[in-house]
Amino acid sequence: MNKEYNGWPNKWTWTISLYCNSLEDVQYAREWLEEIASELPLIAMDLLTSAIAQVDWEHLEKVFSPTDAVDEDDEDDKTETD
Repeated sequence: MNKEYNGWPNKWTWTISLYCNSLEDVQYAREWLEEIASELPLIAMDLLTSAIAQVDWEHLEKVFSPTDAVDEDDEDDKTETD
């Protein structure tokens, strides 16, 4: 049941991506979910930890990792003509 969903590795990964804007958001979401799972009744904890395990966290980290920003001076050099 790990088929691609909306261009993401699976539905669980896509769902988490909706709440992330940065690498820090991805890391926070994972830590927060794992923390609250440990505070839930056993059946709810089992369900949540199963869902957490389905998330492709590495994929999310790659997507939301900062990329090398283009230096504005480099952009100016490309547009100048001699």
